[in-house]
Amino acid sequence: MAAVASEWFPSTENFLLAHGLLAVQVFLVLGGYLNAKSLSRVLSDDSLHATSRIWARYKRLAIPLFVALSFAVLVTELIRPFFDHNSLSAAPTPLQVFAHVFLLQDILFLEAFSAGVWYVAIDFQLFVIAIACAGLAHAWQRFSETGSVVRKVLFLWATLTLVSLFVWNLHPLGEIWGTYFLGAYGLGLCIGCWRYANLRFSHFHLSLMIVFIGALAFAYQPRERLAVAVVTAFFLCLYEAGECKPIEFLKASWLRNFSDATYSIFLIHFGVSLLISALVFNFWSENIPINLMGLLLSFALSIWLGRLIQLHIESKPASLYRLLQWAAIFAASSSAAMWLS
Repeated sequence: MAAVASEWFPSTENFLLAHGLLAVQVFLVLGGYLNAKSLSRVLSDDSLHATSRIWARYKRLAIPLFVALSFAVLVTELIRPFFDHNSLSAAPTPLQVFAHVFLLQDILFLEAFSAGVWYVAIDFQLFVIAIACAGLAHAWQRFSETGSVVRKVLFLWATLTLVSLFVWNLHPLGEIWGTYFLGAYGLGLCIGCWRYANLRFSHFHLSLMIVFIGALAFAYQPRERLAVAVVTAFFLCLYEAGECKPIEFLKASWLRNFSDATYSIFLIHFGVSLLISALVFNFWSENIPINLMGLLLSFALSIWLGRLIQLHIESKPASLYRLLQWAAIFAASSSAAMWLS
């Protein structure tokens, strides 16, 4: 649909194809920032409960993911005879199902069932890295018995961020690992915990230091995505320097509801897009207005289904029983897709 509709809006398609993925850098910086805010409040506790936090994060990510993947694999097989397109994945295999359950599909060089699964895996890896540093900082604090555990974890996060900016992020083949994206994520981590470290260095000065380091990294190897991450981090520092004053229009209930559902919307949109694309392709393949309406319908339907998933599945307690339940549904859906193929 996008290819047909782009005849009316060619510059929009070209812009999104060339620069759309840059939005990921904003997500990474803000994700690290929010994670650090959450962790910094409990870093001074005697026990971090790192394993339980990682397990909770996995369940929170995996349950909605299994819902969306179940939908995607079934839709793919149902429309395959009528919609020949390179966005359709091959029929599932047991190894692929296993890899998706444990977010290993890219590491094992297996085809993903849905767009965006790679980001879920990277998000989980980055969270584990952040927690591992926090656990190491706790052990360091117990050994030294001096200083601040928050300053120690800040040192570890900052060190890994610099290594990522100047080493790991320079190799595109490393995109399957969280370390590749740790430069942007780590900027958010450092900003998020800066206030709790009680340093004499203000957030305004931190923003200048980030710009300086970003300029050095960009001079070392120019990267558009790095520039977006640094600019995002700069404005985030200014927000922190302003004592994090609430932004009034962001308090709107409709925006809060939309925000709560964004993860589910992100996950379900691929299956919805496939379904609407197949329908439009088979009946109105060359009709530009209908293809454009199909895009808008796909967008609206993704929001609606994402909101339903958030209300009835994602917002429920992420128990082991519910995790196994949805993993079984995903496995059954994949088995049905194998049978249909």
